[in-house]
Amino acid sequence: MRIVTIILSLLDAIGWVFIARNTLFSESDPATMGLDKAAGWIVTILLLLTAVPAFVLALKNLRPKTALALALVFPVGIGALVTAATLYFTYLM
Repeated sequence: MRIVTIILSLLDAIGWVFIARNTLFSESDPATMGLDKAAGWIVTILLLLTAVPAFVLALKNLRPKTALALALVFPVGIGALVTAATLYFTYLM
């Protein structure tokens, strides 16, 4: 379980790199630049609250179930954020 958690945490970090590159460091349309930056910071905070602690717990071999759960929360959280944004801009805007 420890190896799986470490691999998932590293995959979370790789996913964050792609998202951060496209939201925080890209030249976006000025009308949507604020939304892009906000999404990038939200994803960064989600990574810092889930994948980083999971990686540390897995390295120290502490609380393996908690570490695995934290590593899985990042991709689920990204999916929830994308779904929420899609529903918001589809039905409420």
